[in-house]
Amino acid sequence: MEAILEILFRWIFALQMLFWGWNGFFNWVKIPPSSEKLDHFVNACIEVKFIMPIVKVLEIALSLCLLANIFVVPSLLAFLPIMFVITGLHIFWNARPYMVLLTCSLPYFILLILHSSKILNLLHN
Repeated sequence: MEAILEILFRWIFALQMLFWGWNGFFNWVKIPPSSEKLDHFVNACIEVKFIMPIVKVLEIALSLCLLANIFVVPSLLAFLPIMFVITGLHIFWNARPYMVLLTCSLPYFILLILHSSKILNLLHN
């Protein structure tokens, strides 16, 4: 049962991050306006023309690893700073953070819990 849950949450998370990674380049879905401070931060990252493309390339590459079931634990660890920023920004600056937290952050943190023993082993070695 745990293996099925891991696959389910890995695919839910990876497909979302893959979509949003590609959306960063092709702008299929316009991100709705949020709080002024959150919008200012996102726009600043886009205007720098360095931060957002790197983040989006990482989202795409790491998502493909998760979907292919290769380098799962290193990919989850590499996603950590990205998810920290996404989750933190929405908790503190989005008046309605629940959709992002439920659909993106929650599957990620469940994956971290499911892989916690492998992550601890990797960090101790």
